[in-house]
Amino acid sequence: MGITMAKCASISVYDETWGDAPDNDNMNVENNIPVTIRNAKLQAAISVEIDESLEREKNEDLKRLKILLLGGSDAGKSTILKQMRILHMNGFSNDEMHSFHKHLKLNVFQNSINRFAGGISRILGFDDEQENEYLLSFLIFKSVQTFLGLYPNYASLPDNAHYFLPKLTALLSLNYSPSAEDILHLRIPTTSVNEINFVFSKRAIRLIDVGGQRTYRKKWMHYFDGVAAVLFVVSMAAYDQALDDVDKSVKPVMSSDVLSDKDNRLRDSVQQFGDMLRSKYLLTSAFILFLNKKDLFWKKLARHPLEKFISGYKGTTNEEAAAFLKEHFIKRRSKTDKDRPIYSHYTCATDTKNVEFVFKAACEIVWQKNLNNSGIQ
Repeated sequence: MGITMAKCASISVYDETWGDAPDNDNMNVENNIPVTIRNAKLQAAISVEIDESLEREKNEDLKRLKILLLGGSDAGKSTILKQMRILHMNGFSNDEMHSFHKHLKLNVFQNSINRFAGGISRILGFDDEQENEYLLSFLIFKSVQTFLGLYPNYASLPDNAHYFLPKLTALLSLNYSPSAEDILHLRIPTTSVNEINFVFSKRAIRLIDVGGQRTYRKKWMHYFDGVAAVLFVVSMAAYDQALDDVDKSVKPVMSSDVLSDKDNRLRDSVQQFGDMLRSKYLLTSAFILFLNKKDLFWKKLARHPLEKFISGYKGTTNEEAAAFLKEHFIKRRSKTDKDRPIYSHYTCATDTKNVEFVFKAACEIVWQKNLNNSGIQ
């Protein structure tokens, strides 16, 4: 056929500048693309470009400070991630804002009112106008109004109920646009890994949020490689709360007798914290404990005394209760790492100024630790 043939590895290659076109034996049958010297060179160039891109990405990733957000469900990890987007990125897109409006209704009615009146979620899914009409009709029932007046007494309600329930009528407006504060209070369970990269104090940060539900915790270790710091987020207000999978009804939790050790959210967080401290993959990582929802914790103490849920507490003030709770986590260090520093901060993840302050303090700790490890003082 007048074609000069050459072997390149196991692929037959021809020079299309010589002779006739190739027959089917020299064609890439799957894509119907001739395997020519020109195409082979192009594929090789693309492969080199991909390799170089991956290498650049790897080098850039090494320069980033990798911070892992860990903690139980509804502790406030995703709220901290949202705060970083608001503070150091461009916030949220219009599509995200529209999605948030839908989630507001789900938060209020499925997660709060639906616990009081089972089945109300069945009306969700109508068109917005009809849906709002049903929901507003539901709200006028005297029993519902009584419930809304008593909701602070119910430990099993979501922590954001205190924010959303007083705003029910406004939230149902078809033209309502969620505010930044609404978005920060919004509860959307993390069912996948959320990661953002941003610059903070002239340094590149890679912040990773993984799901806190118990079913996702086995996947945590896949993200432990190269972690500079663990921000372990704890809900202080969870001391009287049941885990989601045992929280079946709305009822005031007035005694620790109601919950077993394994069913209490705070005890579950304490156990997680100890497990992470002892993980062989995180022995060189800085540990920073964010004791979150301090404001809700203080509000609860009058109705649900801490000593009913954690034995050994003898204090009388809010400050003493907060300090006792912090020590409850710190003492999870084992005998072999009793001198390992654990840095802690009281936080309110929905308070932007507070989060900015404590996050900066946490990053400075990590940067100094990295300098010390590198021998630079």
